[in-house]
Amino acid sequence: MDGKETILIADDADLNRAILRNLFEDEYNLLEAENGEQALILLRQYRERITVVLLDLVMPEKDGYEVLKEMQENRFLYHSPVIVITADDSMGNRARVFELGASDVIAKPFDPAEIKNRVKNIIELGRYRRQLETMVAEQSARTREANAAVIDMLTSVIEYRSLESGQHIRRIRMFTQILLEDVAENYQVYNLDSRKIQLIMEASSLHDIGKIAIPDSILNKPGKLTYEEFEVMKTHTMKGCELLTDLDSLRDQEYFEYAYRICRYHHERWDGNGYPDGLKGDSIPICAQVVAIADCYDALTTDRVYKKAIAPSQAFSMILNGECGKFSPRLLECFKNVRDKFAQLSAEYADHLPGKIKTAPHIPSASLYDTGDNTLEQSQLKYFTLLRHMDSTVMELDYDTGVYHLVYLADQDFSALRSGNRFEDAIRNFTEAAVHPEDRAQVLALLDNYIRELFDEGLTCRDRKYRILDRSRDTYVWCRASLLRINLENPRQHRVLLVWRKEEFPQPDQPGHPAPFEPLPVAYPAADLLLGGIQKCRCDQHFTLIQISHSLVNLLHYSEREIETQFQNHLMELVYPPDREKLAKQFKEQRNEGKILQLEYRLVAKDGLTVWVSDHCLITVENGAEVAYCVILDAARHHQAEEELRLSLERHNIIMEQTNDIIFEWDIRNDELYLSPKWKSQYGYQPITKNVSSEIPRISHIHPDDVPVFQDLMQTMRIGIPYKEAEFRIADGAGVYRWRLVRATAQFDIDNKPFKAVGVIVDIDSQKAEKASLEDRAARDVLTGLYNKVSAQGRIEAHFSACAPDDLSALMILDVDDFKQINDRYGHMFGDAVLVELSSNVAKLFRGQDTVARIGGDEFLIFMPNVRKEEVAEQRAEEILSVLKDLLHENMRDMAFSCSVGLAFARGGALSFRDLFEHADRALYRAKAAGKKQAVCYQDEMRNGLIGRPEAEAAVCRTEIDSDRLKQWNLPTLISRAFDILYGAEDFGRAVQSILALIGEMFEISRTYIIESSKDGRRCNNTFEWCAEGIEPQIHYLQQVPYVSNGFDYRENFGEDGLFYCQNISKLADREKGFLEGRAVLSTLQYAIRENGTFYGLVGFDDCGIRRFWTREQIEALTFTGKLLSVFLLKYRTQDALSESVLNLHSVLDQQEVWLYVLDPDTYTLRYLNRKTKELVPEAEPGRPCYEVFYKRDSPCENCALKQALETGQSTMELYNDILGMWILTDASIVQWNRMEACLVCCRDISRYKDKKSQDSKQKIRESCGGAYEYR
Repeated sequence: MDGKETILIADDADLNRAILRNLFEDEYNLLEAENGEQALILLRQYRERITVVLLDLVMPEKDGYEVLKEMQENRFLYHSPVIVITADDSMGNRARVFELGASDVIAKPFDPAEIKNRVKNIIELGRYRRQLETMVAEQSARTREANAAVIDMLTSVIEYRSLESGQHIRRIRMFTQILLEDVAENYQVYNLDSRKIQLIMEASSLHDIGKIAIPDSILNKPGKLTYEEFEVMKTHTMKGCELLTDLDSLRDQEYFEYAYRICRYHHERWDGNGYPDGLKGDSIPICAQVVAIADCYDALTTDRVYKKAIAPSQAFSMILNGECGKFSPRLLECFKNVRDKFAQLSAEYADHLPGKIKTAPHIPSASLYDTGDNTLEQSQLKYFTLLRHMDSTVMELDYDTGVYHLVYLADQDFSALRSGNRFEDAIRNFTEAAVHPEDRAQVLALLDNYIRELFDEGLTCRDRKYRILDRSRDTYVWCRASLLRINLENPRQHRVLLVWRKEEFPQPDQPGHPAPFEPLPVAYPAADLLLGGIQKCRCDQHFTLIQISHSLVNLLHYSEREIETQFQNHLMELVYPPDREKLAKQFKEQRNEGKILQLEYRLVAKDGLTVWVSDHCLITVENGAEVAYCVILDAARHHQAEEELRLSLERHNIIMEQTNDIIFEWDIRNDELYLSPKWKSQYGYQPITKNVSSEIPRISHIHPDDVPVFQDLMQTMRIGIPYKEAEFRIADGAGVYRWRLVRATAQFDIDNKPFKAVGVIVDIDSQKAEKASLEDRAARDVLTGLYNKVSAQGRIEAHFSACAPDDLSALMILDVDDFKQINDRYGHMFGDAVLVELSSNVAKLFRGQDTVARIGGDEFLIFMPNVRKEEVAEQRAEEILSVLKDLLHENMRDMAFSCSVGLAFARGGALSFRDLFEHADRALYRAKAAGKKQAVCYQDEMRNGLIGRPEAEAAVCRTEIDSDRLKQWNLPTLISRAFDILYGAEDFGRAVQSILALIGEMFEISRTYIIESSKDGRRCNNTFEWCAEGIEPQIHYLQQVPYVSNGFDYRENFGEDGLFYCQNISKLADREKGFLEGRAVLSTLQYAIRENGTFYGLVGFDDCGIRRFWTREQIEALTFTGKLLSVFLLKYRTQDALSESVLNLHSVLDQQEVWLYVLDPDTYTLRYLNRKTKELVPEAEPGRPCYEVFYKRDSPCENCALKQALETGQSTMELYNDILGMWILTDASIVQWNRMEACLVCCRDISRYKDKKSQDSKQKIRESCGGAYEYR
């Protein structure tokens, strides 16, 4: 939204919206609504963006009172204050709208300046309020930080008083955070975010603060508490609340609200059996529920004075099975997800380990077996299982960890399953207490391999029957025990549900859960007539075939023997590999819903071809295991049709994804609209899709002025016109109206009646903006940017055709006195700048709806519609004279600047534009004849002839506009000539001089120049200069001039854009003038030469004749020239410095008394040789191989220093050169030379050293031989 504030205008009158739009559209982004319902739609969509609402009271759908009431109820007024604009300015009405929350009331008709100021004030107040809220939030955060020290001290007191607490507080904080994060992820109903989680985690530290008030004899008693002592202990919840209530000086409302709830309610239980208030279910705050589980787990897994710690797995089972009180089923599901993290933290922060007090706690990552499954989906799966087994007892078991949870107890005869801290203990206790002695071995098989086999064989269900004791009748009854696997997708996770259900009497088959029945007969002739026939298979991970039909054999061309030997009767291995995972998922999903399945997949035949089949399955149970009877049918033809349809839809989707257009389909009969997903990405909100023909015109995001266009488009499609296009504006997600083109095509049914309209919505906003820009440029004067003569006349005539009969309008014609003398004395450039400055000052005096235009060389027109009285326009004319009187006082000391104004009025459309213009024109020339420098209003007596001007000169024939003629220069020509000079020149200095001369002559500038910084950057030198005739050069004076003088750095004059523009040097402070002081400069424009933030100098343009007004076009042209020169100058100076560095390097290398040369490591050719090398081997030159030059060889040397340097980066070797007859010490290093890898070789003559070493060796041998060596 380009940083603009957004205003919503809600008014059903097009004219009122147009007036307000004209007032605010330049400074604000506008949204418009023509009824109350549409205004509320926009408020709901853009409530954070709309900064003020301009609301009419009398509107259709919902009036302004209803809008205000709903805004108040939905707290919209906080973000979007309302200014009511109404014709009813009575005290009663004002009281009513203020009571509904309006911020201001403005009576119609309103003053434009007044309403603009009121809107501005309300927006500023809103901005200040938001700033204050930010300050308060920051202060609150600082207060919380300050409170942290006190809170830490309080928690430390708790730890030291309670001997068993240790790091209890720290663990509670971490447990709380981990569990809250899982709850937030899986149960959005609790509305938890990261900020709330952080607050609750911090507040959990104070859950046991009330224990400060508990006597030590009770708090640290080693044994079990008596009833009376436990009642005292229970009071720590309320004592803690009292302490928190007394901490007023530390109060952070939200933080202490959480702390209070946790402290009071963390011993409440889901079934209402907690304390102190006996709350039940979700009436217990979620923060207290989470801390309760964390506190309970920590109490179980740590040593206390009255008990020893138990293992984490045992603690999990006890909490899950309600041995520590009932907890929320939702929280228990999340508790299962984080059990590994809890166990890890218990080990890391155990009481016997050093406390990690000052560091942030480490939150364990997900365990190896954490699948990331959605907890809500898992809960739903188990919920559906419970529905299928409403009269059953259900237990959940994690086979890997042994953690079990008795989810639902339907019959007290199974209550023994709740006993025991481990799954094994629970099963053994139940077997001993409730199972018939003859059947106990079957039950205890659960502890052997019975469950493991379910996973190993890939089964989803196993069933057994045995007898249990019915205690109400003291007799044994039959019970069915089902083992159901959950989470089939993850083979590493082994979780099951155990379901027990009494079956003393025959039970009807429950939906989704099969009851045993006799196997289906399959050996009948009709089965083989079916393509694929009937198969029987086990419901394991392989879908093992028990019985195979001959028709399946014929379909796949495998024999039964081949299926058995090659595929081990595994149907899954006959399935096309990419379909196997999909088939397993289909089977699981449909099996959860019932026992009749319809599957579709591909089989691979013996010839390698794939065959699409449709598999209809019936699931039953035989001998305690599930089996499936499958009818496999050839589905190739059906699937081919589906595949063609899928490819067609896929092509359609690809087209929709690759285009930025929005595809739509309107069901005319049902009045429903479909839009492609591009709508959401472009607009960010859901469209209206139902009852569109009535709802979209009433409450849509379409601009109110364009609703009739939309309605016409719909009606055109409804009556059966084949094709129609329409353009209208729609508000996007940011509340900005964007232009869209809709192309719609009607579709006809068999009766040739239209039933659908399809098409595209095309973004044409940029084209519309470009077109509007071109139209605006065509309507504007090139020099001043004001309207031109033709567009001004069109605007005025349009107003006359639509205005009311009693509307008063004023027209002024302004003419500069003696403007020709200004042009003659100061030049046309200065004259143009005068007109630009005049235009800017005059335009500021008028309203947005007024028309200010340039109609001649120095003549201007001002038209003011809807003037309240004539005195307003007359006052504006006097203000023009006052503002322009001293406009050029300092620039034209020897000439007075003034203007004359002619003024005329018209009521309604009584006068034509030509007549009104002629009246103002006659008044203007009356002002000229009366001595100029004044404003004259038209009178009837002026009708007879023009004063001081021939009658034949008609009003529409004005003076010629200079800017309408071809300019002496234009930017493309300047660019072209500058580049031609730079790229065609051999001497860079002469090229720069030529460009400076070109600019100076083209723009009539006194002096153009370049100033460059010294090497240390502290001083500057004038290096290039061009001066106009009669202007004294300054290049000899501006040498080594310091940038900093009188405590001011001249470089600070330049802004971020690199420009320093001063129209009047005398207005600069003395210390800011720098080297401009004493140089006869009146005006200057300078551009900084910068690179990577470093100031390297400037390009300057001075005027020594006048205090010049630089027009925007001139500034842009001179700025471009400055940028161009700075780029080439920096490049030239860099190359110059580089060349100098290369010369210096070569000079240094040539002075060395060693042989230096550079080699290409790939070709061994010489790249560079120093002077010493050339003297030693005169025939050596770049491009020749080193082995050829120095050793007269045809190939590289075996013992080469370059080869070793390539391996290690550097090598040193002693070599004997038999061509040169000397020993050489060679150093070779890999370096960068001209940005390429090369080898630098440095050689020294060590022959004398080698000869001396040889003589010394011989002397040592003679001495060791006692002189005998001499006689040999």
